[in-house]
Amino acid sequence: MQFKKTRDAEGSAVVEFIVFVLFGQLLVFSGGMQLAQWVDTKLKLELSAHQLARAVALGKGDVLLPELKRDLPELRIIEVNCGDELTCILAESGDSSASGVSFAGES
Repeated sequence: MQFKKTRDAEGSAVVEFIVFVLFGQLLVFSGGMQLAQWVDTKLKLELSAHQLARAVALGKGDVLLPELKRDLPELRIIEVNCGDELTCILAESGDSSASGVSFAGES
């Protein structure tokens, strides 16, 4: 007994290409963009924590903080007690956090 083909094989290849290849590339591209955005935010947070720790050690933290908040609006800063000779800062933004340490007498 022979069965009739219910669909054309040539038309199916084009549909499969569009669905699997182009949609797959779209998923990879959007995932790569989200990863790049996460890395960018994490790097900004790390640099902000280190710069602010140094500025606080020099007594100029109040000058730098508004500039950092302009770049990372949801930036939260916590000054951590880590000894007399060190200035320790914990910076948080969203789910990410970073710490910065500087000598208190650094110039």
